[in-house]
Amino acid sequence: MHKKDRRTFIRVLAYHLVKYKAPSGTGELALPVLASLKDIGAGGVCLRASQALPVACLVQLKINFPSFKDPLFTLAKVVWVKPIKKDKNYEIGLQFVEIEDSLRDLVDKRLKFVYGKSKKRN
Repeated sequence: MHKKDRRTFIRVLAYHLVKYKAPSGTGELALPVLASLKDIGAGGVCLRASQALPVACLVQLKINFPSFKDPLFTLAKVVWVKPIKKDKNYEIGLQFVEIEDSLRDLVDKRLKFVYGKSKKRN
């Protein structure tokens, strides 16, 4: 039995480094934590990280894309967290709350490119 995908937006695989800052126990932002991007879509991202984050917390993301000179920034909300037992990491689903225009444009172009290629194969 397959679990139904409830996403509103299409996602594409993306393996890039990400740094995120989440609120600490005091409410201040903690130091940046390194993670990797698993996939990205117009509505959010999935990260692979070494620590879990609380659902509903807001996270500042800094995404490094090789084709950009400077990293791209966004604010996202943690929607779900899933432990990965084999390597003791976590997959974290984040929904964009605020997104830079340059990141939105990059995601749109990448989705159109990938989706266009898959449509041609069918």
